[in-house]
Amino acid sequence: MINNRAAVVFRGMEWGFARGAATPVVIGAIAMALGCSALRAAPSEELYQGTAELDERTLAFEVGGRITALSVDEGARVKAGALLATLDLGVDEQARQARELEARAALAEATVVDKGVRPEEIAVTKAKLRAARASEELAQKQLARERELNARGVTPEARLDELDAEYARRVAERESLESELRQQQRGARPEERAAARAKAEAAQANVTLDDLRIEKRELRAPRDGIVLDRHARTGEVVLAGAPVFTLADPGRLYAYVFVPQAKISGIDVGDRASVRADGVARALAAHVENVARRTEFTPRYLFSEKERQNLVVRVKVRIDDPGELLHAGVPVQVSIERNTPAAARTLEPVVSAAPALTAPAVTAPAGAGGKPSP
Repeated sequence: MINNRAAVVFRGMEWGFARGAATPVVIGAIAMALGCSALRAAPSEELYQGTAELDERTLAFEVGGRITALSVDEGARVKAGALLATLDLGVDEQARQARELEARAALAEATVVDKGVRPEEIAVTKAKLRAARASEELAQKQLARERELNARGVTPEARLDELDAEYARRVAERESLESELRQQQRGARPEERAAARAKAEAAQANVTLDDLRIEKRELRAPRDGIVLDRHARTGEVVLAGAPVFTLADPGRLYAYVFVPQAKISGIDVGDRASVRADGVARALAAHVENVARRTEFTPRYLFSEKERQNLVVRVKVRIDDPGELLHAGVPVQVSIERNTPAAARTLEPVVSAAPALTAPAVTAPAGAGGKPSP
């Protein structure tokens, strides 16, 4: 276009100079034509179309049961950790009380085994042993006299047998008490102490497990946000993983835009961007959150120059909207600042995974509109 307009102008100049009619007006017209052509040829800002979407999280209980309370309604704003819903706790609480009593008993038994027998109990055993020895001596004397009388033919053999058996019983009682006293003075064996401690720890672990079950019957918000949908009602029985609420942060939207593969060079994660939408007076700040590693919309094995123009790359742009001006599903236009300096890029922080046992709710991120179709 520039070359065609310039050719016409220069032809006019040749004609004018040939006739001697070159004037300031002609020169001004020439300059204006060249300036307008250059202005029209200036590259405009590249805009990519997309749709604003919310990062939705579907919240569910990790265990099944009957819903006894729903603490929030649709449209409610919640803080991280806020209680959203509760399942029936009756059975679990009773089971926990029983296990707690078992844990106390096991701990008391382990303490007794570890400390050993009290001095008072050892003194009682010693007293019993002295009494047993005295009874043994008495039985021995009676048996000796009875044998003398039996040798003279005064007492029968049956009486001698009775005293003999009584003496043997007294000896056994004395030996038993001596063994018990030695055991009390020596204390429990290391193996017995270890077994008692392990039994107490296992009982306490069962109580902790019951606490975790009770905790999982409370559904709490994993982050700040707004309740988009409520999928259950009070009194309903839900299964583990069944959706109860849908939660989203209205201040953190995103949009997928599709950049032609010939223009993807210079766009990197963290690059600054701006987003415009109908009804929003000012442009919103944004940044590139992800650049897909695969192109789309073209058959896999068509690489002709004609088909290559249809190759595009999906780019995810995170929109910063603290004022919550945008709504999900609104068409947006995105401009990306290519080759943003590294110091000015916005990179999402790497979040470490939380322990599975302490997760308050099952969350499954899902876009409001899903992935845009070609």
